[in-house]
Amino acid sequence: MAKKGAKKKRGKPPPKCKAILLCDQVILDAITRKLSVIGIFDAFNVPAFPGMTAQFTAFMQVTDGHGEYRITIEIHDLQADAILGRATGPPINLPDRTAKLNYFIPVPPLPLAHAGRYDFVVFADGQEIDRQQFEAREVGILPDGNHAQAQ
Repeated sequence: MAKKGAKKKRGKPPPKCKAILLCDQVILDAITRKLSVIGIFDAFNVPAFPGMTAQFTAFMQVTDGHGEYRITIEIHDLQADAILGRATGPPINLPDRTAKLNYFIPVPPLPLAHAGRYDFVVFADGQEIDRQQFEAREVGILPDGNHAQAQ
């Protein structure tokens, strides 16, 4: 039974992630301040496993929070139950719950041990707010000697 007059401690609400896009790059127009998300994909094509991803960018739209948050992303190998990589970007500030913030974090090349599904997980102040799955596929070398990294 709770003590009379005791108040439940309440922290700031976690934001919501309205979009997660894995892409080749995000370009910010210096004049209009508009973002262009270039080369959206949900799978990595790897010549052979184990292999490496190409460097990519994670674009997220965050909303429904209030105050400052530290956004961290993790890439999880679902088969091995392991974290392959983690990156933290600069803090974000949502002035009120209706504010939307477009946010992106560059992700360095990651080692992939096998074909299959992986999770891209987004955290705000250490609390998971969303996740997106991507796939890794073995495609071999193309006739011109090159291979596609993302699709």
